[in-house]
Amino acid sequence: MSRLIVLFIAGFIGLSLRYIIIGEFELNQLLLLLLFPIASVLLLFIMKWQYNKDRDFYPNQAEKNMVTRLGDRVSTTTKQMYKDTTQLGSYHRFYHRWWKRIVADVMDNSGQWYLNLSFSLLNNDQVIFKQKNENKIHGNKEWIIYHNDKEVGTIHSDYSIKNAAKLKESLYLEYGQNTYHFKSFGIGAKTEIYNNDNTVATGNRISDSVYQLIMNPNNKHNPEMLFMVYTLFNYEFGQ
Repeated sequence: MSRLIVLFIAGFIGLSLRYIIIGEFELNQLLLLLLFPIASVLLLFIMKWQYNKDRDFYPNQAEKNMVTRLGDRVSTTTKQMYKDTTQLGSYHRFYHRWWKRIVADVMDNSGQWYLNLSFSLLNNDQVIFKQKNENKIHGNKEWIIYHNDKEVGTIHSDYSIKNAAKLKESLYLEYGQNTYHFKSFGIGAKTEIYNNDNTVATGNRISDSVYQLIMNPNNKHNPEMLFMVYTLFNYEFGQ
């Protein structure tokens, strides 16, 4: 929606300058420009519909494992997390400045702009992924993990040339005494999580913006933390 507004403003400025400089006014172009704010209103209703579906999401009986719905990736709307049909908690995206949300909305790959997530678990624990040096435009990104205001780990993306050549999306989680590697081969592909070359979990989109994470039953890793980082992975790479 913000992108349409920006295009309308830029086009209106262009038409105004054309009229001021060369004295020509194109009514057809003005009418065409007016379609942008009209379309933005329609898009607002669609986005509101997505917000509500994320906020009110409840898994059906066929959706096992840990699941969430991620239809909207820009707003600060609260979203739900479940294990089968048992709620684990909720989360939302947040911004440190109001204008950063506008930038995220305007740019392609909105998840890659000023991404911070806050999780509220049902046991009243708070987990925050706060991006470090978020104003840096290029290169790898790093998030600090805070559990009840205590720093407990880090996450960093891996935008290497090797990964780009293979169209592979990759990030690393450092948590406790373990290093976890999250990787996928593009939109629609499953996400695999490795620890010491062992697959500890697999994630995928199952329907209508609903994402699930399946834990390997033979490990004792923290499933909630892996699911939260899996959610960040989907924001960052637009899965």
